[in-house]
Amino acid sequence: MKIANSAISQAQLSTTKQATDSKQPIADELNTAAKQLHIQSEISNEPALANNQNLHDIEVTSVSVYEPERFAKVSQTLYFGELPSVFRDMQSHYQDFMSKLEKSDPQLAKLDWGFSVDESGQLVVNGPISDESKAYLEEKINENNELVELAKKVPDVMMKGLAYDRGADGKASAWGKYDVNTENFKDILDFREVLDSTYTERDDISYFKNNFNSFEFAENIASQLKRKAEAKFSY
Repeated sequence: MKIANSAISQAQLSTTKQATDSKQPIADELNTAAKQLHIQSEISNEPALANNQNLHDIEVTSVSVYEPERFAKVSQTLYFGELPSVFRDMQSHYQDFMSKLEKSDPQLAKLDWGFSVDESGQLVVNGPISDESKAYLEEKINENNELVELAKKVPDVMMKGLAYDRGADGKASAWGKYDVNTENFKDILDFREVLDSTYTERDDISYFKNNFNSFEFAENIASQLKRKAEAKFSY
């Protein structure tokens, strides 16, 4: 769905050479909405994100429907604020865990498994590995108290942001259209996939702070939602 005003649709946010070299510009609709809905200050703190294809599935029906307060809450919770901040804080603890696992059991570290958090706040391991390996990994990863405490924050933050996105009518065009709840969360969002995709050797500017690649964050979350969640609240 497009914003009707052609003059508005041509508006562009400023970009950086680095962003355009690595990712295609974000959709004109989001650029326009960012200006119209007064969140320029939030986006300007992460200028590369404003031009990032990672957020390509955010579609704006109209400024009047996607009101400023709603848009600001969504962006500050899901895309530019709370959710990526929690994963950024998790990154070093996850890398520390994997470093130790690669030394103690290098073969297991290479296998295709993931982890998430269940309703009780425990980290649970998933993937095509043996039950014995899952139990071993769960025991070890739950010993990383810092990682566990951060991981426990993710469901509440994410579901809060999805609720903001749905607005008063309970419908959404972007991430809010997906049905993510306490019961199915562990089957939808794989933390290892997010953390592996966002890890970077860089740590020099804000969107690479703490070795966390903000370019890749929204791309991976959007991909997992599309692959694993039901679009129950779509228009």
